[in-house]
Amino acid sequence: MKILHASAEYFPYIKMGGLADMLASLTKEQAKTEKVYVALPLIGSMGKEPNWTGKEYKAILPEDGIEETFAVSLLTKARFREADESGIKLYFFDSELFRSLDSIYGTIDEHYRFAIFSYACYALSQILQVDSFHAHDWHTAMSLALQKNSSHSIPSVFTIHNLAYQGDHPFWMTGFLKEDPFRLVTSPFDHNEKCNYMKAGILSAGKITTVSPGYKEETLREPNGFGLSYALQKRGSDYTGILNGIDTDEWNPKSDKRIFQTYSAKDWKEGKLKNKTLLYEEIGRPHLPLDAPLIGLIGRLTYQKGFPTFLQAFLERRHLPHRYVVLGSGDTETEKAFFHLSDVMPDVFYFYRGYNESLAHKIEAASDFFLMPSLFEPCGLNQMYSHVYGTIPIVSRVGGLRDTVEESMDPKFKTGIVFEPNDVSSLGYALERAKDLYFSTDRNFVVKTIMNLDWTWTKRKLEYDFIYQKAIELLQ
Repeated sequence: MKILHASAEYFPYIKMGGLADMLASLTKEQAKTEKVYVALPLIGSMGKEPNWTGKEYKAILPEDGIEETFAVSLLTKARFREADESGIKLYFFDSELFRSLDSIYGTIDEHYRFAIFSYACYALSQILQVDSFHAHDWHTAMSLALQKNSSHSIPSVFTIHNLAYQGDHPFWMTGFLKEDPFRLVTSPFDHNEKCNYMKAGILSAGKITTVSPGYKEETLREPNGFGLSYALQKRGSDYTGILNGIDTDEWNPKSDKRIFQTYSAKDWKEGKLKNKTLLYEEIGRPHLPLDAPLIGLIGRLTYQKGFPTFLQAFLERRHLPHRYVVLGSGDTETEKAFFHLSDVMPDVFYFYRGYNESLAHKIEAASDFFLMPSLFEPCGLNQMYSHVYGTIPIVSRVGGLRDTVEESMDPKFKTGIVFEPNDVSSLGYALERAKDLYFSTDRNFVVKTIMNLDWTWTKRKLEYDFIYQKAIELLQ
């Protein structure tokens, strides 16, 4: 089977969140048995220089460029440049719309940029004559409307990674969708008097998936449907939750070259102690006590991630022996609060603003616990990374977190600590339980249990194979 993925992110080239990691690891597994292609924007600031093959492909179909609109002009000048990533063919959309960007999101005209990119992805699927077209999130959702509208429609799958971001814009900003090369009727995508790209994907795709069974159920009702639960209910029989997997070549304490010392389930205590010692030295906190629990937090500092709840719980539980290392950026007020704590409580709190892939691995390896106080979480990957590294996750009971972490009374089945979302008291009590577990002999059972969990893509890849086949059958 020839599969083309269309995405705004792909690790290590463009990464802003879990989408990049998810797609890179999924395609790596798929490439073992299928021909896998990935369409991406080519931006000015890339995480890695692509291994170019020298091949180029047009970004517009001849029959769609009859009328000389501005969009047609842009697409005629653009090209897909082919690169190879360990047998996976990457197609970077080389266009003046993206070439100068340092970051893939946040431009005032991103509704236009991603619509043009979506058309180009649709055109590439036709040029490559793939068997299945797989679009990810609102950035590529318009490509699904084009597939549905095409006389040569290709079986399609749409994966929702985060329903909170929908790419909705006033209709006066999206009038170009009625012109060449799109020629779309946009009224079905009307949501709150705006053209909603996410809704376009939901209504147009052959099959729809999201990244965990728990999140699927949450999105079928409000408020976690973010206004689109009715559209998902309408497509209910075509909507599936498939839990993400992780790349255990990239995230593996036995072989991770980014951490200070590798370790396994047999020597995790020694490994974590060494990594904690050297992490404290690297961040300028060599005096921190090694026998105190270390809690790591990594993520975008957005409303979704629940950091204000954590801040209140932290301040109420200052008596606890925990130390905290936080890596992330985002909301300005949250950043200021973290910088303040790092300044006035250096013996307890450390904050690194930004994202650093190497430091993320070191935090996972050094930490005893990993905290995810999310208000909602489609899947989450860090709790799975934490399991692999013997780092006990402390998570809110939402989405993919409740699918992957269980607080059993039996330490041999406990895979973490769970609390209620947006509940300061519940999170505070979870931090108390973390202290008790850290100093208990039960911790040894829990760590060995979580380090032996299977979060690979093997089973989940088969679930996607089934979805692709069902999408193909819809067009037969």
